[in-house]
Amino acid sequence: MITRRDVLKIGTATAATLACAGLPSAQERTELRVISLANWDERVTSEGLVKPIEAAAPVRLQVERIPFNQLMQALEVRLGARGPDPDVYIVDGPLTASYALRGHLLALDDLIDKKAIAPSAVAACSYKGKQYSAPLANTATVLFYNAALFEKAGIEPPSPDPTKRWTWEHTKEVAKALADASSGVWGLAWDQSERPYEMLPLGQSLGGVALSEDGLTASGYMDSDEFVRAWTFMQSFYNENLSPKGLFDIPVVWELFSTGKLAMMIGLTAGRDTFVKAGVPFGVAPAPYFESGKPVSTTGGWTFGVNPRTEKREASEAFIRALMEPAVQEQFLRSRPYPPFLTALWTRMSDYYSGDMWRIVEYDYANTAVARPSTPGYREYEEILRLALRDIQTGADPKSTLTAAARKTDRELRKYRS
Repeated sequence: MITRRDVLKIGTATAATLACAGLPSAQERTELRVISLANWDERVTSEGLVKPIEAAAPVRLQVERIPFNQLMQALEVRLGARGPDPDVYIVDGPLTASYALRGHLLALDDLIDKKAIAPSAVAACSYKGKQYSAPLANTATVLFYNAALFEKAGIEPPSPDPTKRWTWEHTKEVAKALADASSGVWGLAWDQSERPYEMLPLGQSLGGVALSEDGLTASGYMDSDEFVRAWTFMQSFYNENLSPKGLFDIPVVWELFSTGKLAMMIGLTAGRDTFVKAGVPFGVAPAPYFESGKPVSTTGGWTFGVNPRTEKREASEAFIRALMEPAVQEQFLRSRPYPPFLTALWTRMSDYYSGDMWRIVEYDYANTAVARPSTPGYREYEEILRLALRDIQTGADPKSTLTAAARKTDRELRKYRS
């Protein structure tokens, strides 16, 4: 049951701004009910999303902000009612296929210039050749490290050069050297240690493939030798007390890093501002890879879709057109450190996308990024694998756990076979 709701109602832009833009007055605007993410605070939602869209389209947005950990459940309930509410809603990229298959998304091909978007984004937002969601904020992970802890231990930190990234084997040895139980310092943690988004690249680095090509078979993929080996390696961090067990909330892991209790963290670029504000001395480097494998990095992020049962289709389409304008996306991205989906923004915002972190991300998008698997059953796939990863972290046998999870996933995916 959803117990926490954060409803944000923000008025339209000033009359002077509207007059200059040639947009309708508040009385002429169409109110849209929008579900968004509570992890974006009120400033980000207001200044980065609501005001720019209201300035570019004849709409007034009533935004309901739901925490990430409750978002998918809330959307299942609302969309499952098959009513007109919400008009527009946020979509986690890999869930696009699932929502589209079940008739919860309107095709947006006539509203979006696909040539302006990174090819990986077009694929992530599409199902059976049609685009169903509009990309806003891409995501990426890097290796954050506590510079003070490295200096204190006399250890040379990792290079920010993507062509000189550390191996996982070396990273673990450094984690051992930096972990200090007496002072409560952990060697390394993932800020999404139960999520396929962040954990799949380990197995993919060794050549593993997440699902079959049609996205409907997990056995032989989820429990392949590559993923068993990769997640057995992950388990060793917990078994050897290099990583804290039971931490599955991003803000909690960020707090550990911000307070100097975590030497290294594989984490979202969105954490950067939190660490700057906390005053922790940190550096960034590309995510590691296995010595016998290849670098693989994360990609995929937040998009918006239109409920096909909306009673305000014209206004909802205007929302999407406004969302895809570079000026609107720029205003949002300057309020929150996400990488862009619109390729032109790397140049347009070159003053913002400068420094080691963004150079790593831009390189990885072009060379190492692999999207999460495209499957209409992604929601079921993620939930089953998420629980398996939790069990492995707390000591379960990786091989038998993954085999059981793969079989369960296969059973869930059968309903999507035509």
